Amino acid sequence: MVVFGHNRKIRQAAYGLFARIVEQARDPGFYANWQVADTLDGRFDLIVLHVSLVVNRLEKDGPDKNNALLIRFLQEALFDNMDMSLRELGVGDMSVGKKVKIMAEAYYGRLAAYKEAVGTDDLGPVLIRNIYREQGPDAATLDRLIDYTRRQADCLDKQTDEDIMAAGLIFEDVA
Repeated sequence: MVVFGHNRKIRQAAYGLFARIVEQARDPGFYANWQVADTLDGRFDLIVLHVSLVVNRLEKDGPDKNNALLIRFLQEALFDNMDMSLRELGVGDMSVGKKVKIMAEAYYGRLAAYKEAVGTDDLGPVLIRNIYREQGPDAATLDRLIDYTRRQADCLDKQTDEDIMAAGLIFEDVA
């Protein structure tokens, strides 16, 4: 895909945002203290949670051409990363497309689930299903992840589109 001028800047911003999201999702506290599996699936689940929070934040203000492009390129970065990760794991060329399609379907389903659940009492079951893959953590750990997820949504709501576009994405600590 050829991207010119303004679109190139938005694409670069999206890839910068994705790098920041991955950095946050790879925080060792998730795996050491919050019972998230330190596996390919566990890392994928946390990246998708954070991408979903950012996408949902960008969609809150209604239709905006720049935000729509940023979301598109952010999702492109996610899918490019999935493709690269699978290839690095030795998945054959013939299987990569099918596996990325399955992962993309999981992403879009989770995106919708998180959008609906963040401000409700349904967030716990959604996190159990999507982060813990039905292997629920102890109640205190789940409560911490629910609180963390809501804090991140609130933190993102306080950031301007311009700050986000400048890859100035801020997340709260994984305490």
